[in-house]
Amino acid sequence: MVDEKLQSALIGAGVASIGWFVTFFQQQYAKSRDERRTFLKKQVEEFYEPLLALVQKKIHIQAMQDQRLIDETGQAWVTIIEHFEDNFIVPLMQQIGELLRTKPYLAIDWPSSFDQYLRHESQSIALYQLWRKTGIPGRIETEPWPSELESDLKTRKGRLEEQLRKQYGMRPF
Repeated sequence: MVDEKLQSALIGAGVASIGWFVTFFQQQYAKSRDERRTFLKKQVEEFYEPLLALVQKKIHIQAMQDQRLIDETGQAWVTIIEHFEDNFIVPLMQQIGELLRTKPYLAIDWPSSFDQYLRHESQSIALYQLWRKTGIPGRIETEPWPSELESDLKTRKGRLEEQLRKQYGMRPF
């Protein structure tokens, strides 16, 4: 009789232990899934969305400036450049650089276009400010604008958004 009670108690304890382990691992899996989802959202909302928006805005304003400069010379050309650079292009470039420098931990990976952008930004702004403050033109070849920057951002942002849709059980668009 005692053996049956002991056996029943051991079986009950074993079943309770298994239940505890299953519950514990389910909770850990759910916590891990929620943390991953939160980080994916943070990557999109705090890095890729604002970075892509700033890059696109800079590209559009640069195109408008370039269009406006066609057929301009002399003081009109200088005034147009100063207006666009001082009020739009330089501040946008600084914001882009700031995001890349302060939130690299949110990047999926680090494509070469990010490094190329940071070199472009530091060189071109420094030379522009030299010209702006002294009137001395910068005759140094700078790193070009990274032609792949916008597409690199779109690709990575799209990849993250697809992962988020899967996490939430949504079908792709």
